[in-house]
This record gives sequence, C-alpha cells and structure tokens, in this order.
Amino acid sequence: MNIQSIKKKLKEEGLFHGGMYYFCHFFSKVSLPLVGKWTVNHRSVCETRIVFKNREMQDFTDNARALFEYLVEKGYNEKYQIIYMVSEKKKFKYRKYKNVKFVTAENRYGWNSPRAYYYGATAKYFFYTNNSADLNRYHCPGQVTVNLWHGCGYKGATRANKNIPHSDSMSYFDYAVVPGPVFAETKSEYWQCPKDKILPLGYPRYDWMLDKDNNKTELLDKLFGWKDEETKAVIWMPTFRKSSLTGYGENDIELPYELPAVEGPGDMKKLDDLCRDKNILLMIKKHPLQIGWSGSQEGFTNIRYVTEELLESKDVLLYRLVGVCDGLLSDYSSIAVDYILLDRPIGFVLTDFEMYKNARGFVFEDPLKYMPGEKIYDFSQLKAFLAHVGDGEDLFAEERHQVLPEMHSCTDNYRKRLAEQLGL
Repeated sequence: MNIQSIKKKLKEEGLFHGGMYYFCHFFSKVSLPLVGKWTVNHRSVCETRIVFKNREMQDFTDNARALFEYLVEKGYNEKYQIIYMVSEKKKFKYRKYKNVKFVTAENRYGWNSPRAYYYGATAKYFFYTNNSADLNRYHCPGQVTVNLWHGCGYKGATRANKNIPHSDSMSYFDYAVVPGPVFAETKSEYWQCPKDKILPLGYPRYDWMLDKDNNKTELLDKLFGWKDEETKAVIWMPTFRKSSLTGYGENDIELPYELPAVEGPGDMKKLDDLCRDKNILLMIKKHPLQIGWSGSQEGFTNIRYVTEELLESKDVLLYRLVGVCDGLLSDYSSIAVDYILLDRPIGFVLTDFEMYKNARGFVFEDPLKYMPGEKIYDFSQLKAFLAHVGDGEDLFAEERHQVLPEMHSCTDNYRKRLAEQLGL
C-alpha cells in the first residue's frame, strides 16, 4: 500500500467508501492476532463445530454450499454447530437452519467480524473453497482444515511459474480435494505438499451437476422464460483473460472481442442465427474475475448471458444448470474437466492457445491430450461445433471415455464419500 494506491482507491470509490475500506482492512488486520492468539491460549478446539468459508462476495455457492446442504439434509447439524462465514450477512436473515450461524467475513470493505476469528480458531473442521482468508491462521490443536478448492483445469500453476502470484497460506491445510489421480500429481506440486494430503474424491458440487432430478425445461423457464422442450442447451464458460487481479500473465492477452473465436458483434449475430436455425439456446457465463465485458444480449433470440446476479435472483445453482446442458464450450477452465463426467460434447475454444501457453502456461506437458472434445481455432469451427450439438452428433465420446479414469475417481455420492473419509 502506498500513497498513490490510496489516492486511486479514494478517487474510484469516494471518500466514505474508500475510507471504510482502509478502516475495515486495518481493524481486521489488527484484530486477527489479538483474537486469534487469545483464543488459542485460552480455548480448545470444539469437537462439534464446523466452519464453512467460500470466496468473498460469492457466499452461498460452489463446493462449500454443496457440502453444507448435504450435512444439513442428513442431520449432521443435530450433532455439530455449523458456522457459515459470509460477506453479506443480511441476505441470510431468512435462511433458518437448526444449529447454524452466519457470521460476517470479507464483506465489501474487507471487514472480518472478531467472531469469525474466534470460530475459525476453535472449529474442529474448517472448510474453504478458494482461500481461508487467514480466518483460521491461529487455530487450536486438533483442527482439521480442508481445502475444497474451486476446480482443477489446464492452467499452469507451478511454483516456478513467474506469471501467476503465489501465497504460502494456500498450503496451510490438512487435506485438499481434487477430481482424480492426475490432479493429485499436479496439485501436490502446486501446493508443495505430500500427495497423501490430496484427496482425489471429486468435488461436492458434482452431486448437483449429476442429480437426475435436474429438469432442463424447468430451469430454462425459471431463468429466461424459455419453454421450448425440444431446445438443445449449450453453455459457454470461458476462463478470464483480463481481470482486476495483478500478477497473472493472461492479463496481457489481447483478443479482438470479449469472446475468443469471435471478431465482433457481427459474428455474434451469425451465432444467434445458427442457434435459431438449430433450435439451440446458447448461454454465455462470464468468469467471475473477467472484466471489460458488455454482456449485451439485445437483439438476440437464442443467446442469453448468465450472471451471478441472475442465478442468485432466480435461486438457480450454476452446477444444476450445467448438468442439464447438451453441450459445453470452454477452453482452459476447470469446468471442462467437470463436464467430462456428464459424457456430452465439449468444444475447446483455443484461438489464443500459443499466447496462453507463453503467458500462463499449462499444468500438463501436453494439454491437448486431456481435452477430449472438438478443438476450435476459428469462427467456422465454432459454428461447426454448435451445428454438431444441434444435430445430435458426438464426435469425441471415445476420447472422453479414455481419459475419464485419469481425470476422475468417482462418479456418484461425492459429498457422502468426503464426509465418510473425514470421519464426520
């Protein structure tokens, strides 16, 4: 932090909000050792307390929510007190669960309630999906810290990689969850931890994605008022290139348009025409870290943009939506790895493959080996993939079946397996 960054923050957010940001960060930083050290010295681990922590401002999503819901459904909250740390506590005043508390952590100003540090220090189990935000830096002996993580994809992630930032705190866990055997290798190198800390059990959110009760017609109607039961649904989930985060090499990648393989609005119109002709609903989901997108769907009949705000307002879980899709478009993102479990067509949009290789790199020496789907390097191949999905053609089924055992360990009951593995 320097005077220039402070001036920039105050200019962008105004005196009040900028001042609150620095006050809350300062108070949280000061209170962490005070509360944490006192708790460790005067309290012991509570054998019947579980803490969940998701990514900031994305409170009730992803693996943390998936595991939390399972524990509540199965009555674990009869035995355990569950603490769910959230950025916007007011959103949860109507969510009532027995023996569950919502506690403020990482709000929009960076504020952490002292209670968050106390619960983070005394919990028997501390689960997080992105990082722990140091909420359990000080913890009582006997705590089990579990990194549920947010996905294993193709992006380079070794300690030697100078094009991504590293944090030693990311390695402070007892166990971390990955999809399958090949990622036990890559993540043990990334986190510099023994492989016996890596649990290749698959993610809790997979139970949402694979739920046979997911209904495509109901979900599309709920989100968009789309009622055509014959429609093929394709979701496009590119990883970020430009983000507000610093230190990532892919921030230097320049694309002609906000989506790879697309040159501009004219191409988007052509995609819309093709989707209408093939009765495809193309849903485009921006990466949470991506900046600089217009996200305009004005004038489109068969293209819709999916946002975090839309999903939250309609109470639709992203992985339930993914689970009803007939095809996926992605690139180097972990969603492509997850989608392999559905055994449906995947299109890998790789127009910036060489740029990405130089800017960020890949976790695999030969990433294409682990991409069982159509490789898309230009707009014509993008259209061809959509046409194949519309016509019911699946060109890479055999390749998916070949890589599945390496990339995934299980195919059902992910939350139950994890709970049993940890002895809950």
